[in-house]
Parts: sequence; structure tokens; C-alpha cells
Amino acid sequence: MGIYKLSFKNLRRNRLRNFFAVLRITFGVMILLVLLSSGLGLNTFLKQANSFDEGANVTSSHSIPSSVTTHINSLLGNFSNSSVVKKVRGLVNYAVYIIDGLASLVLLVGILDIINTMGFNLKERKKEIGTLKTFGFSKRQLLISLSLEAGFLGFFGSICGLILGSVILIFLASFIGIATSILLPIWLIIGVIPLTTILSMIIGLFPAWFACNIDVMEAFAHE
Repeated sequence: MGIYKLSFKNLRRNRLRNFFAVLRITFGVMILLVLLSSGLGLNTFLKQANSFDEGANVTSSHSIPSSVTTHINSLLGNFSNSSVVKKVRGLVNYAVYIIDGLASLVLLVGILDIINTMGFNLKERKKEIGTLKTFGFSKRQLLISLSLEAGFLGFFGSICGLILGSVILIFLASFIGIATSILLPIWLIIGVIPLTTILSMIIGLFPAWFACNIDVMEAFAHE
């Protein structure tokens, strides 16, 4: 287990580089939460609008305020019979897909920076990797250790992004007058941290694989 403990200790090396990697992941997670939550809010609006069309008596805390419905009716006429509104709903559905795609793309770009960060980190630690090989550590152990190091970057970035994104969404929910649980459902909070961590570990395997395949003599020769 000693080699796996190095994964956490190695984060203290190249602190500035690792800090900026975590910062970029934080930004990606924050944007992911805000954009996904925007899509969830639009979906909720559409569902409640459909309930209105069917004459449902929507009285829950998540319902569209009657003032909003009245305002829409004043602009577009009969809300339930307006063909314009139906077209708008179709456009909103497409907008939700686009927003979700952009959110995933922003997060992926932030996580992909791990390749660059880990690449520079491991390039500077060739001698250490060669030493671990001479001590009998297998390629599999080295791969797991180095991917865990990348996973830690994603883990800390996801936590920071979740905190910042939650603060923004709570503020928006109170400003708009909508329940926070609509914009920030519990499944999104629970899922974002393991998703980001696992993706970071998988992406971190790429530079780790090249580092683990270096010849021991070559590792010492470059020092």
C-alpha cells in the first residue's frame, strides 16, 4: 500500500501546476452544474406547462407562479391553444440538449488538462519511477498509483466546483423564486464527484502508461 500513499503525497509536488489543474477542473464542474441545472429548469417549466395545458391543478411548491402564466397568456393569447407556444417548447427542448452538450464539453476540456499536467509532472520524475521499478514494483502498481494521483486532482476540483456551483444556483433559485431542489437535485450533487474523479483517473492513465514504459537505464540517464 506504500506506493498508493505516494499518490496523495505527490500532489504536494509542483503545487502551482497542480493548483491550476484543479482550478480548471473546478471551473468545468461549476459550468457543468450551472448549465445542466438550466436545462433541468427548462424541462421542469415545460412539464408544468403541459400540466397547465391539460387543466391540471398544479399547487406544489415547484409549480409555475400564476403571475407567470397570466403574463404569458397576455402576450400570446390562450396559452393552452397557442401554436406559437408549442413551437417554442420544441425549440426549448433542442436548447436543453445543446446546453447539456456544452456542459459536458466544458467539463471534458477541464479534465483533459490532466494529460498536460500529469505529463509534465511525470517527465520530471523519471528517476523516481525508475527507482520504484528497481525496487520491484510492477507496472500495474505504478499505473494504479499514477492514475490515483490524477483522480485526486479531479476529486478536489469536483468538490470545489460543486461548492461554487451550488452557491450560484442557490442564489439564482432564491432570486427567481423557484425551489432549489429543482435546479440542484440530489442526484446531480451525488453524481458529479465520482463522475469527475473516475474520468480523471481514466484520462490520467494515458500519461501514466508512457511513464511506466520507460526503461530503467533511460530513466537514470535523463537525470
